[in-house]
Amino acid sequence: MDNLTHSLTGALAAKVLEVTRPNDSDDLRDRRSAFWLLVVSANLPDLDVVLGMFSDPIFAMQHHRGLTHSILFAPVFALLPASLFYFWKKLKPFKTAWLLALLGTVVHIFFDVITAYGTQIFSPFSPARHALDWMFIIDPFFTGILVLSLLLAKFWTKPRRKLILGGVALVAFYLGAEMVNHNLAKQRMATALQQSGISATNISALPQPLNIFRWMGIARTPNGVAQAYFSNLQTDELSVMVYENAEDEFARRARQTPESRWYLQFARYPWIHMEEREGRNVVEIRDLQFMIDKGITQALGFPERSLPFILRYSFSPNGNPLATEFNNESLPQQSYSK
Repeated sequence: MDNLTHSLTGALAAKVLEVTRPNDSDDLRDRRSAFWLLVVSANLPDLDVVLGMFSDPIFAMQHHRGLTHSILFAPVFALLPASLFYFWKKLKPFKTAWLLALLGTVVHIFFDVITAYGTQIFSPFSPARHALDWMFIIDPFFTGILVLSLLLAKFWTKPRRKLILGGVALVAFYLGAEMVNHNLAKQRMATALQQSGISATNISALPQPLNIFRWMGIARTPNGVAQAYFSNLQTDELSVMVYENAEDEFARRARQTPESRWYLQFARYPWIHMEEREGRNVVEIRDLQFMIDKGITQALGFPERSLPFILRYSFSPNGNPLATEFNNESLPQQSYSK
């Protein structure tokens, strides 16, 4: 989820505490400090993004949404903003500052888990990435609900409590609608695969931008990935496309590198593709979960979006390795097995 929306969720959480505990002057007497502590804490887990800017791209991706997004580590991580506001803003007692920071951190983790990227909520004890797949990573409609709720409560002060709690109810309704649509889309994809006679595992429905009814059904096949775009508002039969993995000598050699072994484990729906480009044999390993329906981008007039997070190997015609790239950034040359 984008950091603007994370900030707004922290702000809404602060306002909920304000209207539900109006007389709690001991715990929340400095409401402004409490407000900003929640906003900061609702962004702090993304500190891993800043740290990742000073490391190689694979290391950054490997640890993104890792330890800083762990619910097990959250109580420890919350000590950082709590200490800052305790000593700088004199927000006391420290227990209150810590609980507010913990709330903001947990809110951040939850709203990342409902997206499709995957979050290591049990790091460092488990590297497994968990994702509910309800919401696209940027959802302007959801962000708009948060903005509207906060603005109305700010400028229409008399019914502030009702407006804030109404905003929370609207957020819950929107998330519920996404959850229902997700479950329906996942079932439709499973049915389409069965009707097409395609053997598949790890069936998912991934949200598409700007439309909670539009989904990408996706699943693993014995040698690749099956995928389909569809709308829950339509009852047409799904058109499922199967992407088969390349199995030539170049693909085999690429798969043996340390980067490839890590990426094939990281990717939810990896696809290995090989083609000749300008006299080079190019092997690309892609995670097809990051595909977006071209129909949506074309309808909005956006330029075609290239797939992110591509691990690319280039070989000369005689098989010599030429370059290794990840996300269009060059990586140190590895030794390849022939």
